[in-house]
Amino acid sequence: MVLELIDSSEHIVLIAHKNPDADTLGSACAFYSYLLRLRKKVTLFCASSAINPNLAFLPWYDKVTDRFPEDADCMISFDCGSHSRMGIEKKLPLINIDHHISNDLFGSVNIIDTAAISTTETVYDFFVANGVKINGKMALSLYAGLVDDSRCFSAPGCNAKTFATAHALIEAGADHATCIEWLYRRRSLASLRVRGILWKEMRLLLDGRLAFFDVRLSHMEETGATISECKKVLEEALGMRSVQAAMMQFEHPRGGLKISLRTDGTVNASKIMGSFGGGGHIHRAGTRIEEENQESFASEIIMMIQKEFE
Repeated sequence: MVLELIDSSEHIVLIAHKNPDADTLGSACAFYSYLLRLRKKVTLFCASSAINPNLAFLPWYDKVTDRFPEDADCMISFDCGSHSRMGIEKKLPLINIDHHISNDLFGSVNIIDTAAISTTETVYDFFVANGVKINGKMALSLYAGLVDDSRCFSAPGCNAKTFATAHALIEAGADHATCIEWLYRRRSLASLRVRGILWKEMRLLLDGRLAFFDVRLSHMEETGATISECKKVLEEALGMRSVQAAMMQFEHPRGGLKISLRTDGTVNASKIMGSFGGGGHIHRAGTRIEEENQESFASEIIMMIQKEFE
């Protein structure tokens, strides 16, 4: 069904989710190379106008646009746990490729592997199953998502298959050192400044088991930091001895709050965020809250985390 839909389409739009990371954009870039090989007209779309510059090493990074083409006749979304993550509403055939356990199967065709550590692993399996030769650009793109979503192969979901996939991608031309340099070592001055502010203002709740960060618009305006740069602190917080969950709430420029939750597995992040219209994985999930009584929602989430601890 997937191959037939691709074959019958003339202009395919590859969709990376809003505020893209290496997994969504790496998946889309790998597919971009694949579709060019099939001589398809392809657009690499992301609703976010500003893309993390730390992803500039990905092939086709300079092809990303926030303008959706009018003559498109097919869409493929990558790493979008819900339809809203695409940031676009179009009535076109949609291939939904993802690995989120909370994915609501919004595509015309769905390729969902919740056992995969990343969506790039799901894309890699699709290529292998269909005899698609993976070149160097595709390998680098797929490996970047694997490294990023596995937290450099330290996430609980890493297994023998994860390392087998990594080995195959390096054999195909992926450069491990390049991925580590761009994803983990290169930091902007803005990210360092906001990191200091967030650590200083962090609160430890629930007997030190929950690290809570409140990111206000003023923090981002003063430092110039992006949401993705702020989120790096969440992963670091889980390294504290007593912390089993880390929660960050962002004040959204257009109103409302964006909430991200990371856990060590003691708390099911996807279950909790799903109660508020969001989703994700057991260890990492998020949601967007637009209602006026935002403070009560944050308190409710903290109460749910407390019940999970009990």
